[in-house]
Amino acid sequence: MSTLVGEGELRTRAILETPVDSVDDAGALVRVWQPVAPVWAKIAPRRGAELFAAGAQETVLTSEVVVRWRPDVASPMRFRIGARALLIRAAFDPDGGRRFLVCACEEFAA
Repeated sequence: MSTLVGEGELRTRAILETPVDSVDDAGALVRVWQPVAPVWAKIAPRRGAELFAAGAQETVLTSEVVVRWRPDVASPMRFRIGARALLIRAAFDPDGGRRFLVCACEEFAA
């Protein structure tokens, strides 16, 4: 194992989801999330911030999510953990060994 993740640290079950955009009968864009695969993850919160958008206060939580390497993970996919949705902003292989992916994620709360 790498020093990035120790034995047993990938212990949070998450569902990797990808967006599927379509147009409804009224011509509006509709985004649904399609499951890709269940994955084991290590989630480490990094920081939180409060933003004001369109006159409303919104909380943004930034987390680092580590999963086993897979070639299909990219922005704008997300991890679903129960009711939580962590949007992937960037994903990279930290040592080039194709063992792990580190994903910078954002979670929004109203």
